[in-house]
Amino acid sequence: MIELRNVSALTPGLLHRQPIVWDASVRFESRERVGILAMPGSGKSTLARLLAGIDQPDRGTVLSEGRVSWPIGFAGFLHPEISVRANLETFARLVGMTPRAVTTFCEDFVGIDGLPGMVMKQLTPTQRAILAYACALAVPGPATWIADEVISVGENQHRQRCNEVLTERLTEGGLIFLSRSPRLLRAWCDRFLVLIDRRLIPCEDVDVAQGALELDARDRNAMGRGAA
Repeated sequence: MIELRNVSALTPGLLHRQPIVWDASVRFESRERVGILAMPGSGKSTLARLLAGIDQPDRGTVLSEGRVSWPIGFAGFLHPEISVRANLETFARLVGMTPRAVTTFCEDFVGIDGLPGMVMKQLTPTQRAILAYACALAVPGPATWIADEVISVGENQHRQRCNEVLTERLTEGGLIFLSRSPRLLRAWCDRFLVLIDRRLIPCEDVDVAQGALELDARDRNAMGRGAA
């Protein structure tokens, strides 16, 4: 379970900070699959980090019960100058798992012999993305998985593997998926919200969420023409 209580987040810096998410209050139950439709630049990555506990809100409270994953595919914790093994040991400590369990899962998922002994910068961008994905899925259920636009990575074979493992994890966990794609949200989720003008608005289905975004875009365009 994750609950936002009157949560606000502002742009970084000391001066002229602008709200990204404002006074958001919403509860996500443990086994729900929730889709949040949001356009690029709307604050969805900030919201994903708040939900995952990576960042703290400027105002309000984020409550959670049970395990919460890092955002799926988030690679910000992987240091390029140290070994994969050292990176995975650090990750294991952060999520309360044993390094052995994390390393075994990730090596099997990525499918590269000798992966733990490699230096991170030796991996291709695709391999790094797959490793970051594996880290999120290494967290055992029941848990709530957070996905910020990325729901699968790699070529077709790896994407299929991503979908299979995530589907298996979700048999005993929940998903909060932030994306600009109504199609992907429809495929993975059964409860929907839309992020518009710093607010989280519940919607009956993803089509209603898409319509709300389109209406907001038309209103903004009309205001822009009026100002001109």
